[in-house]
Amino acid sequence: MKSTITKTDQVVERKVRDNLILVPMKTGPARLDALYTLNETAGFIWDSITPGITRDELVARLVAKYDVSEATARQDVQRVLERLTAIGAIQE
Repeated sequence: MKSTITKTDQVVERKVRDNLILVPMKTGPARLDALYTLNETAGFIWDSITPGITRDELVARLVAKYDVSEATARQDVQRVLERLTAIGAIQE
């Protein structure tokens, strides 16, 4: 069985104009006074994280949305998920 990705309750998201910002709600690796602005790709990945989604499904969505190679999409998903995990925004 493939692992799935879920959002945690450790951040809240805010949209300010065209920017998606994650705001940490708890102490830990992410500081309470920090804000994380997601670029377009990271924002798309964040918005695509729904209950039960896998890395492979995120890669497929990125390929379909941006018409990039699977290898490029896989690298982007890996990088974004690592950063979201580091700030406590997701868990796998």
